[in-house]
Amino acid sequence: MTLKNRTVVTLLALFLSYAATAQRCNPYFAIQEGMKATYEFYNAKNKVVSKTTDHFKDVTGSGENLTATLVMEMIDLKKNTVSGFSESKWRCENGVVHFTMNAMNVEGIDMSNEGMDISVDGDEMEIPSTLTPGESLKDVNYHIVMKVSGITMMDRRFQVKDRKVEAKETITTPAGSYETVKVSYTTESIGKSGSASKPQLTSIWYATDVGVVKMENYKDGKVYSSQLLTKLEK
Repeated sequence: MTLKNRTVVTLLALFLSYAATAQRCNPYFAIQEGMKATYEFYNAKNKVVSKTTDHFKDVTGSGENLTATLVMEMIDLKKNTVSGFSESKWRCENGVVHFTMNAMNVEGIDMSNEGMDISVDGDEMEIPSTLTPGESLKDVNYHIVMKVSGITMMDRRFQVKDRKVEAKETITTPAGSYETVKVSYTTESIGKSGSASKPQLTSIWYATDVGVVKMENYKDGKVYSSQLLTKLEK
């Protein structure tokens, strides 16, 4: 290959790379159909207690304006089959990802319970296109009502506050190693749920084009539950 041809190929590669980046609404999320992420959830003893697969559907729009539905499927650990699911609405506008809060990972909610009716309303979570260590993010307030066979089992209001970008870290999971940005926040809730409400500290690690790679929930300074990306299919 001549020097001229090499130059053309190099410039083409740079252009394609730039074009792909320009079409991506938010660098931390690949909002596209065909990509599936598998997560495992662990208890305080680091034992796997549940598993989900997440994927987007009904993706519309382009560039910096996208809408989609995120489907979270709960996987039965023994049968390896889908035992329940939850959906949340996503949109990306001018680089900022907005999504409705989801009841899937709220402690005490078993999505596989037959006859369950869950409604979630309130603020959307926002993830900006740049996450800089030391930066503070918006608070989020939302409301969950859970009914089983018409009987209200949970009616609580949640506040996600003190959201802060902590640091950049390399995280290694069964799905690979990722350069991530760590975001931490505190969740408080009030209402009827059958258990005492205590502030809960959470840390989430986001990776480019992947989204959530790892999540940890803490009580009394110790990890009591966590989530880890174990497989990524594109």
